[in-house]
Amino acid sequence: MIIQHRIERPYEPGHIEVYGDEPYEWRILDHSGPCGAADSAGCVAACDASYSSAEVALRDAITFDADDSVVPIFFRHGADAELENAAQTHRTADSLRAMALALKSAASQAVLDSRHATDDEAQDYLQARSEVMERMIQQLEECAEGLRDIGVSAPSD
Repeated sequence: MIIQHRIERPYEPGHIEVYGDEPYEWRILDHSGPCGAADSAGCVAACDASYSSAEVALRDAITFDADDSVVPIFFRHGADAELENAAQTHRTADSLRAMALALKSAASQAVLDSRHATDDEAQDYLQARSEVMERMIQQLEECAEGLRDIGVSAPSD
């Protein structure tokens, strides 16, 4: 099985994977292994889908995980909360970086595709797509960096 993307789950322990070689599928792995949380290939009937884009599959998996995720809150000593908040901040930043990496790949492909565009309209289309992807990449990277700063400067008692 070819794993296209693998990122840490932003809200709970485990990983999100996008797998296959078009069509792509996604799955959320927790401590109980594959299908422990969800799999777009059928472990969860509500999300049965195939994707022609690995990046779209990754987006949908993150969205599914966020919507489906209920994070239990346990009252503990303040230092534990700080550590958990910092860890979650880093996991979320890692997810954003993975999304930026996926977009960089798509942007690179758009540049390669532009070499084969035969008319001005196709060139304009690919140029517009590349510009928007570059802005999205920049925003994702800035957000990830901001989250990293939050995690680093977490208050201490």
